[in-house]
Amino acid sequence: MLLTMAAFTSLFAFAPSGRSASAVKDRGRELVQDVCTYCHNLDRLNGQELTRQEWRGLIKGMISEGAPVTDQEFSMILDYLVKHHGRKH
Repeated sequence: MLLTMAAFTSLFAFAPSGRSASAVKDRGRELVQDVCTYCHNLDRLNGQELTRQEWRGLIKGMISEGAPVTDQEFSMILDYLVKHHGRKH
């Protein structure tokens, strides 16, 4: 499930600060869709219920392969995955 540097080349710049909170939340979804689907489809997320720490480690592992993702983008990806694919209990 590792992403290569090429997986992140389609990332856009972080949303300007004037955007609404919902636009920022949508940006997290966009990042997950853009980044993850470069190497695999989003069906891999079905049934995933990882803790915040587990998602953080998984994402960092992908980034360690050389993917250039900003700290803000990392946070938005992490927040989205935890909210939509985090542990329910």
